[in-house]
Amino acid sequence: MSLQRRHVLLAQLPIPPLGPGPIRGNVPLAAGYLKLFAQHRGLDSFYQIDILAPPLANALGDRALLEAILAHEPWLVGFTCYLWNIDRTLWLCERLKERSPRLRIVLGGPEVTADNAWVLAHPAIDFAVVGEGEQTFADLLLALVQEDQPPIAIPGLISTSRSAAAPGAEPFGLIPRQPLASLDLVSSPYLAGILDAADEQLLLLETIRGCVFKCKFCYYPKSYDDLYFASEAKIVANLQHARERGAKEVVLLDPTLNQRRDFAAFLRLLARCNPDRQFTYFGELRAEGINQEIAGLLADANFTEVEVGLQSIDPNAQELMDRKNNLRAVERGIHAMLDAGIKVKVDLIIGLPGDTPETIHRGMRYLRDGGLYSEVQVFNLAILPGTAFRQEADALGLVYQPRPPYYVLQTPTLRRQEMFQLLQEAQDVFDMEWDPLPPPVLDMDKPSDLTHSLRIDVSHAPLNLHRVDSSAQAFTLWLRSADFQRDRGACCRWIDKLLEANPFTTLQVVLEPQGDPRRLTPVVLGELWEVCQRRPTYLDRFYALQPGRPSGAKRLVIRLADSPTDSPWLREVADLATVVWYDGRMHCPFSPGVLAAIAEE
Repeated sequence: MSLQRRHVLLAQLPIPPLGPGPIRGNVPLAAGYLKLFAQHRGLDSFYQIDILAPPLANALGDRALLEAILAHEPWLVGFTCYLWNIDRTLWLCERLKERSPRLRIVLGGPEVTADNAWVLAHPAIDFAVVGEGEQTFADLLLALVQEDQPPIAIPGLISTSRSAAAPGAEPFGLIPRQPLASLDLVSSPYLAGILDAADEQLLLLETIRGCVFKCKFCYYPKSYDDLYFASEAKIVANLQHARERGAKEVVLLDPTLNQRRDFAAFLRLLARCNPDRQFTYFGELRAEGINQEIAGLLADANFTEVEVGLQSIDPNAQELMDRKNNLRAVERGIHAMLDAGIKVKVDLIIGLPGDTPETIHRGMRYLRDGGLYSEVQVFNLAILPGTAFRQEADALGLVYQPRPPYYVLQTPTLRRQEMFQLLQEAQDVFDMEWDPLPPPVLDMDKPSDLTHSLRIDVSHAPLNLHRVDSSAQAFTLWLRSADFQRDRGACCRWIDKLLEANPFTTLQVVLEPQGDPRRLTPVVLGELWEVCQRRPTYLDRFYALQPGRPSGAKRLVIRLADSPTDSPWLREVADLATVVWYDGRMHCPFSPGVLAAIAEE
């Protein structure tokens, strides 16, 4: 008698959005790899393996996502975990177990490492896959065909019941896993019909796993001991799929594009596979290896933008992060790409061991004065699990956030306030705003599939969350009051109850005064903001070290009926909320320029 196939559901939650706009780029490539390799091993005879549809994963709120997963009636659920989705993933896992105690849950992805004890210790997790996952996941499924637990230890797998009890300790019985000898074994879910480049007119492509560089802030050196390649035939087949399915962009996921010795030949191959320049290429590379010839080949293939990780120009910081930069070669490479018409996005990291305020100042001036960028990205250093910096944090004197995004808070040569000031300075030096919030969305008469809203007159409406349609990731709570000072307690309760039910929602709280708007004081706004931050999430911690008004997954918006005339009040509240009003045709977001114009009237 044949066994009934068990249902396996794989899911990948997106980067949380800043607003209600559509989410792009959350392609479940890792899940596609897992399903494809399991099929190669013949496991579809025992399991029906499905991937949670990205439109659902991207758009649904927390409770709705829980119901969508349970509706599949899975026997096992697997999550791909990154620092931006691990908190929400664990919240879901806990509630999945409450609703379905016999459900098995397995985690994989960069957040699953032997030194990330807070994840491994979560009681809702049954199995954790460390490192490259395809072989480990297939071995787990094979071992569970007729068992509840694997009868033998599986390389790369942690059964959490066997995890070491001490925080930070090496999990008991973890056997290292040798990587796949060739990426052809998992390339490509697109060719197998598991993923489709037409969905977002986007194809993600790995041609190499592993990295010859050993940067201590990166996980790659700890997970691969060599370079592992996809064959030319597989690369060509993937790019042919991209052309046939109307892709407009191909993102190359290789950690350093030009680490391969045949880089010039590789670029010529990419150009041949894109003869009509239907799609653009994007990837990350080292500028040192670029000359005029290579820049020309990048342009011929239709690379319109590349990313260059400079990180720091200070020799001491470079020594400590084990990444040396030949600045003369960097300059030649960046200028060659700029001259070829390729945009160059350059990365700087604030918080590296050894860097000081003065060395970071020099790095900013070096880029600005040399014209060495089209765009600059400035990051706080993240002490990521599995990295050398995580293992050396105590020795290096690094204080960092214990939860994602794991930003460094202090080093022996940088205080937190200095890092905050450096980010502020970077905005001025490069004349830009880091990670700006999108304009508020106030057209609630035409709700899209990605946003829902509820209007409440807090002076009269009883607290009743049954009225809340919180099925979407982005939600707007619109509160009206004739006196927000009087009604601030009711406003706080509405916000608190909504976030209790859906703690990871992207919440826009619109405050509409029905009387004197000055009753909406900075003190009242501060109380509302405190409630918004009672359950901080990834975006809240991400923005915690950034300059500007308080930002994150929650946002306060003041909606005025008329143009404001009280400039002192406007200045005070604009530090805590976005102020908009209606001029008869459009909404006008508050800005310092608008404030100056008001002050002159």
